[in-house]
Amino acid sequence: MHNEIADFIKQEVTVLPVNHLTYSTGPRGSHRLRLAAANFLTDEFKPRRSLGIDNILITPGLASAIDALAWTFCDEGDAILIPQPLYNGFIVDALNRSNVQVIGVSYTGVEGYTTLDDLFDPEVNRKAIARALDRAKINGIKVKALIISNPHNPLGRCYPPETLKVFARACGKNDLHFISDEIYAKSTFPNPAIPDAVPFLSTLSLDFSGILDSTRHHILYGASKDFCANGLRLGLVCTRNEGVMGALSSISIFSWSPHLIQDVWAAMLENKPWLAAFTAEKAERMVVNHRITTSFLREHDIRYFDTNAGLFIWVDLRHMITSPKDPQHQIMLDSSDIESTLEKTCKQREVQIADICMKHGVLVAPGHVYVAEEYGWFRLTFTVGKDALQEGLNRFLEALKEAEAFTPQA
Repeated sequence: MHNEIADFIKQEVTVLPVNHLTYSTGPRGSHRLRLAAANFLTDEFKPRRSLGIDNILITPGLASAIDALAWTFCDEGDAILIPQPLYNGFIVDALNRSNVQVIGVSYTGVEGYTTLDDLFDPEVNRKAIARALDRAKINGIKVKALIISNPHNPLGRCYPPETLKVFARACGKNDLHFISDEIYAKSTFPNPAIPDAVPFLSTLSLDFSGILDSTRHHILYGASKDFCANGLRLGLVCTRNEGVMGALSSISIFSWSPHLIQDVWAAMLENKPWLAAFTAEKAERMVVNHRITTSFLREHDIRYFDTNAGLFIWVDLRHMITSPKDPQHQIMLDSSDIESTLEKTCKQREVQIADICMKHGVLVAPGHVYVAEEYGWFRLTFTVGKDALQEGLNRFLEALKEAEAFTPQA
């Protein structure tokens, strides 16, 4: 879809000297984009309360947004909870400037957890978060926030409303900020393999009254995924907390997106006929590519976790790795830094498989970088051109054949 975005920019975007070549409305974001974003979120995310430009702050991508929120909410050494597996960028975003640690919410050993599907269950999540908070307290760590990705990265599913309320309730009970990263909101698609899959539902649309103060609820969104425009470096924070908005504004001068680039995204959000056609075409292409990829994987007996959101598939190569089931061998960010010999071997094996794939010209991400609790999972992106996809799948298969020669025998 890059060509469609490029054509739109060429045809629809005009340089406005007063708006684009001056300081204009300042580092919080252009008036035009904040208004367009508020209207877009109102139309697509169905908030229970009205949104305006004062609820929106523009950032150069969500890495910058999470960095700024970590700086705002946390002191050095404080922590943010994130359910595992988790998008690996969160760790860098929280740690690099503010020295905030990420505590992965582990599910191993939690009653009711047996498969990846259970990671979206409300009761399983209630127990897992409570346990993570208890462990942090025992270790003298102050937890200040919970971040979720909805739709989930890397699992490619959406949380049901009951589970989203579990997250909100846990945050309200423990005085945490609830941050919902919804950057894949418009990258969902029908998957016949899971006809009853949970559709995307923004946390903005849910009633958290009585369980979470609205000033502790924050939404992240951006242009990188749904608009196929990583290079524009545009994201936003949506919050009703004036203090948080003030804190973010105080440092926004250090991460100021050019207003010309901001208005590129604004033009897309304002043009509703184009936006509807673009979103529909993207969803159709995702369905086709997902079908091609999953058919290929099934044909070659490669297992995977069924998805209906996101740009990737969570591929199961556990059979190629000595994958420990015992909880002591699981990766947990709040566990000891001392790795067992078996754990090191498994991690090295994941790296070896990824390196062999890279040698064949295919980039796949090993599960340990997403803090997966079991070795042998890999994230495979399927949203590329058809020819590139087919070539990539063929190379992936050749890489796995080579890697099989090094697979530990039972």
